Amino acid sequence: MALLSVAPLRAQTLEQALSSLVYDHPQVKSAVKAVASSREEISKAAAAFLPTVNVTSDYGPEQIDNPAERAQADGKIWSRSKQSASLSVTQNIFEGYAATSATRTARLNKLVSESTLETTSQNTMMEGISAYIDVLRQIQLVELAAQNEETIQIQLNLEDERVQKGSGIAVDVLQAKSRLQLAKERRVRFEGDLENAFSRYTQVFNKAPEIDKMVEPIPKADLIPNTLESAIDIALAENPQVLNSDRQVAVARERKRSVRSELYPRIDFVSTWNYEKHAGGTLGTRRDASFILQANWDLFTGLTSRANISQASFDYSASRDIYEFAVRKVIEGARISWQNLHTARERLKQLENAVNIASEVFDSRKKLRAAGKETVINVLDAESEITNARINFATAAFAERESVYALLLSMGRMVMGELEGSSQGAGDTLPR
Repeated sequence: MALLSVAPLRAQTLEQALSSLVYDHPQVKSAVKAVASSREEISKAAAAFLPTVNVTSDYGPEQIDNPAERAQADGKIWSRSKQSASLSVTQNIFEGYAATSATRTARLNKLVSESTLETTSQNTMMEGISAYIDVLRQIQLVELAAQNEETIQIQLNLEDERVQKGSGIAVDVLQAKSRLQLAKERRVRFEGDLENAFSRYTQVFNKAPEIDKMVEPIPKADLIPNTLESAIDIALAENPQVLNSDRQVAVARERKRSVRSELYPRIDFVSTWNYEKHAGGTLGTRRDASFILQANWDLFTGLTSRANISQASFDYSASRDIYEFAVRKVIEGARISWQNLHTARERLKQLENAVNIASEVFDSRKKLRAAGKETVINVLDAESEITNARINFATAAFAERESVYALLLSMGRMVMGELEGSSQGAGDTLPR
């Protein structure tokens, strides 16, 4: 597999890749439209404060055959072209505060949709970060595996030359071939993982990764608070999942107020104006108008109002329990992310030492082999130990960076303003 250089002339940092993702991803766009929909719901609820105007009109022939008409001297039924028009204006004055409660609920639902959008955006960004880092990780693992395979191939050729010259052992060649096959298997496995990383990246960003433009992200040191307690406090204050659950509680509380409006009468001011000509068996024109105060009160609704109030109370209690669970999950997420970051940093220190030790062991065995005091299999195994240590170190290095972003997600700070400037090139700026 041909690999392109990761050091670009025109780099596309992680932040640049994410800047388009948070606008183009289907889930984010869906959440944005949900916010727009909830905004229209506010306008819909506010319409209850405005009057309703209704106009009706009809025109056409009308025939009336009743005893009164038949009793007329001419003995003919009523037959005239009828005209009528009606205008009605209704303004609600009181409805048990249902309109006010509906408007408050609509505004709260808009806040819920906004926190849902924030949650979706941050989760999408984390998915993009994981896909971006995974591509870089798999590229480096493939390179390390290919280097190990090349080194073993060179050693195999040297052992084969020794056998041909009569100074080597045939079994050493076979052992070198065995180690070469293992190295090839590892390279093939990493290449498969790289292809999977490409597929995941393409799904998230809707385009194939441009390897020659990608830059290893280096998170800024000031992204992470100094203590776990500070991280938890930030998460409880800023994590959109907590905000969403809190707003759901407010919606349920407003629902309790809304259902109580069923216990109150509805009072409307109704104004009507009517015009009729040759209608209802009456010859001539009739005009009338009325301005009335109309009350409607359901005194008994089959206990549905009482059931609705009880249901709203249970829903409110359930929403508070859900909020409590959300708080616990956010605290758990912050603790786990903090510990994962701490573990990744400690592993990185140990694996860095492991690489140095494995290199020293390999150099020693290589010198002994040149002096004829060591077997080829031990030299190859020492070489494999270096590769294993480097692979583990590379994996841990990328895991540490990903853990930083995971902690930001748990704190609710996975936003572009926090991430800008994280990719600065070589060197780890994280506090140790």
